This record gives sequence, structure tokens and C-alpha cells, in this order.
Amino acid sequence: MPRLKRNIGLLLVNLLLLLGGLLVLPYPAVWERASVASAWLCMLLLSAVLLLAPLQRLQGRQPPLNIYLRRDLGCWAAIQGLLHFVAGNVVAMNPVYVGTFVRGNTAAPGPMLREVLFSGGAILGMVIAILFLLLLAISSDRAIRWLGPARWKKLQGSAQLLMWLTVIHGIAYQVLEARFIPLLVLLLTSIIVLTIRSRAVARLVVSQVGN
Repeated sequence: MPRLKRNIGLLLVNLLLLLGGLLVLPYPAVWERASVASAWLCMLLLSAVLLLAPLQRLQGRQPPLNIYLRRDLGCWAAIQGLLHFVAGNVVAMNPVYVGTFVRGNTAAPGPMLREVLFSGGAILGMVIAILFLLLLAISSDRAIRWLGPARWKKLQGSAQLLMWLTVIHGIAYQVLEARFIPLLVLLLTSIIVLTIRSRAVARLVVSQVGN
């Protein structure tokens, strides 16, 4: 499929899912609904990015260095992640949120741990946003030619770091806000991705030993 058509399709899907989140999520503020919807869309897209090559290996195929679909999904993950960064900061960096979840009397952990979760999650959010900008900057064929395939591949591999930093960031805020069902979904998604990637690595090691 030509990249232009694919990205138009991805644009429409992202807009529809984001709009659906804005309409159905049970939060009073638009920014809060945007924050939650974009966070889960980002997580879904990041998971797809990390599973494309492993699934090809498990099917007995050798994935190429550059998979255009993976790059396109990565770009949309970055866009959703940056949208979440903006919306999340609007929601979290205000006196109401801090007073309720960080310093208020909530069902979440004790005040010292809430401060750690809030501060650590905010710092991780900034690191994740910077990494998303980096991945967007190297997502072109020109960047591959300029950096060289080996160096580009190392930088592109930071998507793995992005995924696990995003998981940690998400866990921090789900615990802080006492959202246990989303926390469970986040953990299950992480386990699925990790399991499939581990199986693909094991198959690659076996095939290399066999050769």
C-alpha cells in the first residue's frame, strides 16, 4: 500500500478513535478525556510497532531493516504521545488535580508515595516526549541516508525504551489515581508484548545456533 494512502487511513482511524474517546469516556473535562484517549492510542500504536518484526520472525520470515508500516505507526504513536503530553500537563499541572490526587485524602497510597509517583511520572513524561520528537526527526529516508543504516537502527531501537518508559509512566499515574482496571489492562498489554518479543528472540537465537 502506498504510504500516502496508508497514512491517510491511519489519520482517519486515529481521529475517529480519539473522537470516540472524547465522546464516551466518563470524565467531565475535555482535556482529561483527550489525555486518557491519546494515552491508550499511543500505547496501542507503540505495541504494534514493537510487535511487527517479532511476529514476522515467528512466522519464519526475516524482517527487513526498514519496515515502512512500522515507521508510519511509530509516527502516529509519537503524535498521540505528544498530544497526551500536552493534554496530560493541562490536567495534572493544576491545583485541583494536585489537591485531589497528590495532597488530598484519597484511596491511593500515602502522601509521600503519591508525591514520588507524581514527580517521577511527570519527569518520565518529559523524557518520553523528547524521545518521541527524536523518533519523528529520524523517520524519513533522508535520515537513514544521513545517519547510515547501523546508526539509524540503533536510534530507531529507542522505541523499545519508549514503550517501557511509557508503561512505567502509566503505572505511576494509574496507582496515583487508584484506577485499578486500567492498571490491569496496562500490565496485561505489557506482558503480551514482552512474551511475543521474547519468543521471537528465542527463535532467532535457535536459528543462529543451528546455522
